[in-house]
Amino acid sequence: MTKHVSNKLAMLGLAALLTTVPLACSSATATAAAATSAKTQSNIKLTINGQKHSPSSAPLMHKGAVYLPLRDISELLGSVVFWNAKDNSVTMTYPNRVISMKLNTSTAMVNGKTVKLNSPAIIKDGRTFVPVRFFSEAIGAIVDWNATSKTVSLTQQSIYAKGGGVNTTVWLNKETGDVYLAYPFEADPVHVGQLDIDVKEFLDITAYSMPGGQQSYIITVEDNYGEPHVHTNVYTAMIKDNQLVKQSKAYYFQRYEKNAVLDQEGNAVLNDGKQLTIIDEQGRIIQQYDLPKLTGKDENHSVLAVASSYLLVRPNLSGHLTLINLKDQSATLLYQEFLSGTDREYAEMNDVPYWGDNLVFIGEAPDGSLQFENHSPFGSKDKKYTYKLN
Repeated sequence: MTKHVSNKLAMLGLAALLTTVPLACSSATATAAAATSAKTQSNIKLTINGQKHSPSSAPLMHKGAVYLPLRDISELLGSVVFWNAKDNSVTMTYPNRVISMKLNTSTAMVNGKTVKLNSPAIIKDGRTFVPVRFFSEAIGAIVDWNATSKTVSLTQQSIYAKGGGVNTTVWLNKETGDVYLAYPFEADPVHVGQLDIDVKEFLDITAYSMPGGQQSYIITVEDNYGEPHVHTNVYTAMIKDNQLVKQSKAYYFQRYEKNAVLDQEGNAVLNDGKQLTIIDEQGRIIQQYDLPKLTGKDENHSVLAVASSYLLVRPNLSGHLTLINLKDQSATLLYQEFLSGTDREYAEMNDVPYWGDNLVFIGEAPDGSLQFENHSPFGSKDKKYTYKLN
């Protein structure tokens, strides 16, 4: 599996390992810190994997330990942190790690075991701060303090990338493809399975809840790579009852549009570019479509909409938005229905930045007609079109 992952992702995973941490300082430093208010501690610097970072609230020194804002650092590093007002506790979750502590106490819980704290979590100016060293080291990060330059250095070669959706958190192990899911977002992460993935560069992870089934989700992982980043691998997986049951991978060159992940009935949609597979909330395959056969284009396809009577697809290289009428298996190039003049010529002849038209699917109207808009490259106002199925 490729190890070259963007600094952005490295910091994301790193973050999960750092969200809260205390840092011991020399007695001289501690004495100076005790005499200085938190508001004057903005001269404390922070680096993550050698890169300078400025959290929304400055690090501060408190009783000989360096503190960081809990939420800022946790989000940067890829963990989930939440505050429980009922018992004044802070909890951080990450794959294979659950860490919790109460304010101003000398112990914490790490994966259910009690450990002693040198520095407790505190509240300053209405915000929760945590000692840097404890949380970082509890999750595997390395923390160094340079008293001369007043710099906290966090180092963590994180193997996880984080994403999610509404009330859902997903982590992906970039080396092994292992997927962890938390629902609700603050729940303990659960290992749900393994993606067959080869991470290249920039990842974007999204989770969708299936409306028809409890504990059924679809996750997508978009991996944009190469120079000038014209390649995109899209991995899609269905998760049911905390088990990854189906997955697919599609490759796109230059032009990439997000695939539909649900059809009109709420079933999962998996697309490998050539074959479209519809799966119900129980994980059963209920329909499959041969996309090159339907469009007559031996290319990978984006699938923009899936209904019982039609598909909206775009062949990746030729680039023309195509309506597939599932009643008679006919294919209609929509630009030929809507465009004329220079817009039509552009759709047929232009190859910069890629071939094809600029039609966008807006949605289905209450009367069942399909609504589109053309984003003209000639400066004219975007024009809307309506297509009625037979």
